[in-house]
Amino acid sequence: MKHNLSKLFSLSLILSLFFACEKEFSELGSGIVGAPNIEIKTQSYPVKSYNKRITPFQSNGLPKNLLGYHKDPVFGPTTVHFLAQLTPRNYNVNFGDNPVLDSVVLTIPYAVKKSDDEYTIDSLYGEHPVKLSIFKNNFLLRDFDPNSDLDENQRYFSDGSLSSSEQLNAADMEGQLLYTTSEFFPSNEEIILTEVNDEGETETSATLTPSLRLKLDELSSLPENFWEDLILEKEDSDELSSANNFYNYFRGLYFKVEAVDPDNGHLIQLDFASANAHVKLFYNYENTGSDGGTTTKYSTYDMAFSGNRVSIYENDFDASILQSIANANEQDGDERLYLKGGEGSMAVVELFSEDESGNDFDDFITDFRENSGDEILIKRLVNEAYLEFYIDEAATGSDADHPNRIFVYDLNNNTPLVDYFLDNTVNTTTSDSKYTHLVPVSTETDDQGTEHKKYKVRLTGHLNNIVTKDSTNVKIGLLVSSNVGAADMRTLQQYDENVEFIPTGTILSPKSVILHGSNSSDELKKVKLKVYYTEPTN
Repeated sequence: MKHNLSKLFSLSLILSLFFACEKEFSELGSGIVGAPNIEIKTQSYPVKSYNKRITPFQSNGLPKNLLGYHKDPVFGPTTVHFLAQLTPRNYNVNFGDNPVLDSVVLTIPYAVKKSDDEYTIDSLYGEHPVKLSIFKNNFLLRDFDPNSDLDENQRYFSDGSLSSSEQLNAADMEGQLLYTTSEFFPSNEEIILTEVNDEGETETSATLTPSLRLKLDELSSLPENFWEDLILEKEDSDELSSANNFYNYFRGLYFKVEAVDPDNGHLIQLDFASANAHVKLFYNYENTGSDGGTTTKYSTYDMAFSGNRVSIYENDFDASILQSIANANEQDGDERLYLKGGEGSMAVVELFSEDESGNDFDDFITDFRENSGDEILIKRLVNEAYLEFYIDEAATGSDADHPNRIFVYDLNNNTPLVDYFLDNTVNTTTSDSKYTHLVPVSTETDDQGTEHKKYKVRLTGHLNNIVTKDSTNVKIGLLVSSNVGAADMRTLQQYDENVEFIPTGTILSPKSVILHGSNSSDELKKVKLKVYYTEPTN
């Protein structure tokens, strides 16, 4: 019997058009019933999918942050601002005798790729400039929530709120204006820093990757000696003696974005958490030597973005799209699924929902296993199971810039599905991964030569766990993602029984796509669960 079962598993693997985890096959071997003759079969099971709006999410402490203005062709405009504390790298600093400020420089690296000695900016959406203004923030970003009973950390949400009853104060955030331009657009050129050596010659002192780099001390409207009074004159003061004192004294920067052209703009992902993201005061001071002589010394006062960092989203979405999402048919499923990152939209997917013929989850279980007392007897082996989501190109346009990836997760437990962890595929040139479980957008050609774009999500391990381990048939969340590897979850301010968290990869994606849902009028493109299985025959 063991020999025959071994043949059965080997032949199943060979005949299957798609691979499944070998570990899963070996585990299934102990419960198979029937003779060792095999036949590969396929069967579709009903699925229900419907829309769900993404409500404001916790936006402080993100690994990266979007900044800019982007008009999505389906949903409409989104503007993303940024608010952050600055943290000195050193405290109780001695600025020396007669310090003189030279400049105040802000540096924030872009996410970039390099090939053939050229840089390409990653995660840049749009090709047109926006207006960028940077203010001294006067709103205190507290660390702890005073309304909590257990000194919980304060959460800040994407709509600019701290809770359902407390908002960030825009007037406080827009304190002293430090910088403004109506022509901000990121450059992919590396930044060459120079200095004058002892011989009076200019030489390269450092080379930086493409970054947002600008001066915060050159605006004509800036009060005289603003930075000197703010920092240099505070030597030996309590304000510069600790992080908490400094946060209360200098409450950080507010990056405000406005559209230059309401139809165009750009969003870019910035790495504020990088060690190379900082504000530096460059200054010189007099140094008296042991011989009484005086020389000029140069130094910097460094402040990093290592405190609270908050992204603030403003949306002006199309009213008809929002109404379609609000009218989601949770009973029968939706015709179209509207997916968008940020404060956009997602879908809920329910496997084995009852179809018009009355087929449901119990029919699937009966097809694949029998219960004999406490023992589960397997009647069929799941070789592969997947969902296919076809893009509704009539609604989005065939030449639309569709998201490359979508993401699914267990809504009951707010974790990726088991297939996510079984998938070891990794793209060596980016942080993206999981190409077997979450297949990137692809194109198929039908018998008439017509091309159709779709996403494919493999759920083989998930179904095997349901069959062999009696795992729960959970509801599944479906979203777009800028990076499926960014699967850590962020809480929603207002959530319901279906959705409490969304992944970071969705927050950092401004793109959208419209998919055929489970109630689509196109029978070939409506969402179905397709299962390839091996069944012994006598």
